[in-house]
Amino acid sequence: MSIVRLICKELLFSKLTSLLMLLAVSTAAAYVVTTVTMLKIKQQQLVTRVVAMDDEIRKITKDMGFNINILPRDQNLTDFYSQDFADKTMPYEFVQRLADSNIATIQHLRPALIRKIDWPEYNRQIILMGVHGVVPWTHRKSPQPLSEPVPTGTMVLGYQLARELKLPAGTVTRLQGRELSIGKVLPARGDKDDITVFIDLETAQQMLNLPGQVNLIQALECNCASIDRVGEIEAEIATVLGSDVQVLELSTKAIARARARTEVESAGKRHLASSQRNATIYSLLAIVTACLLTASLFLLNVRQRQGEIATWRALGLSKTKIMLLFQGKALLLGLLGSALGYACGTYLGWRSHEVAATESALPLAEAVISGVAWAVFALTPLLTVIASWIPAVVAASQQPALVLARE
Repeated sequence: MSIVRLICKELLFSKLTSLLMLLAVSTAAAYVVTTVTMLKIKQQQLVTRVVAMDDEIRKITKDMGFNINILPRDQNLTDFYSQDFADKTMPYEFVQRLADSNIATIQHLRPALIRKIDWPEYNRQIILMGVHGVVPWTHRKSPQPLSEPVPTGTMVLGYQLARELKLPAGTVTRLQGRELSIGKVLPARGDKDDITVFIDLETAQQMLNLPGQVNLIQALECNCASIDRVGEIEAEIATVLGSDVQVLELSTKAIARARARTEVESAGKRHLASSQRNATIYSLLAIVTACLLTASLFLLNVRQRQGEIATWRALGLSKTKIMLLFQGKALLLGLLGSALGYACGTYLGWRSHEVAATESALPLAEAVISGVAWAVFALTPLLTVIASWIPAVVAASQQPALVLARE
């Protein structure tokens, strides 16, 4: 009789013991697979949530515009807040040095020169803002600019000014003797932009007799990982401009959302790390328990069937075949247990989270691709074979004459 037939007959003969072994092996495998699947689903949910928050931040910042102000170092912030612009200036060269650098915490650099001036042609005071187009980065691809430059010879009027002075787009007017056409009228914003006249930076520098000077560099911050966002931005800018400037962050919904995103990601990673530690400990306990239980059941089976095994030996069954019989039985139980455990573990891991099928399919597919399935199908039979080694040696080393004499 072949060893394969002997193994099959052995499984059918000791049904209860075989079922208990299969239950122990499949339970351990199912626990490990369930734990891994749940961790992958949690990880995917965290990634999905963070990506959604990143998209929300990008949408907010796109609508919000610039939220970082770079000012001259000697600018008094009390004066800046009271008049809403800097009275100190800095060289235009600063913005080009930033554009030539490799800093990663800001983007969309736009220099500006802002002053309150008289508009004698209309006998009123206005805010004049000379702006440049967004300065392109030298060493990286510049994103789509948040604002367009004001063409030379034109102006852009704030909503309140245009309405009070009855100056629609297309009108040609004069500003301190310079003839300018109104290229556009801004919609109402409810801030100082409503009483601001925007012209190109070079023209403003000439009008204010400040050639090559700016008093503000606007920027949009990237989504830094650090909670101390201003500190991180200042540190990077300091590597380029030293201590010649100071950085202000405008408090916005985007910043609050970005900080929440950072906290969510950090808390999620801490929770995942804790879950992974606990899962590793409990999975090892489940595997050790299954191995000990399998070994105990094999040993009990050997002792209960000493007479039968001795008879096999007396009829000429070799020690090697006895070993192969028990080891083959363990191997077959390991294969069946791994298949059953993987199927149950995958199902339970999926059902343990109320997630859509599209969300669940990815981590479950990743579990197969990343080697979880192969690890289960390879290690489970190996561990059952190892667990049955000592009982198989005990069975093969029995002396048939002594056993039959006792019988």
